[in-house]
Amino acid sequence: MCHILFVLPLIGLVLFWVLPLQQAMLFYSLILIVCAALYWLMWKDFWRPVTTGAEGMIGGKAEVIQNGNGALKVFFRGEIWDAMSKGEPSVGQKVEVTGVERMTLSVRPVGEALTSSISGNQNHHKNKEEV
Repeated sequence: MCHILFVLPLIGLVLFWVLPLQQAMLFYSLILIVCAALYWLMWKDFWRPVTTGAEGMIGGKAEVIQNGNGALKVFFRGEIWDAMSKGEPSVGQKVEVTGVERMTLSVRPVGEALTSSISGNQNHHKNKEEV
């Protein structure tokens, strides 16, 4: 079906052999307008962000439901997942999914990257003031 849309303007050229010129131009312009609208919708849909699979999970927010004895469990999109984190998030804390490896999520606390970049900027300003 999709391929027919790509060749429809070429097939529409047959109208110029079958119909009088003014009618053929009218029908052909309608075909071009419809095809352009459908091409635009397909292009827009092609560039939508991924929302399914492992790629769609990255950046999502989860909640820590268990952290102890080396087992970190998070609740993410209605399911309980094993997780690993560089830090030690507490139970009930919101975390962000940063990666997926098999059936284990890599997570970090939600505010972690923001605070480290803010503190880094403050240190940068202090060094400028000292000079």
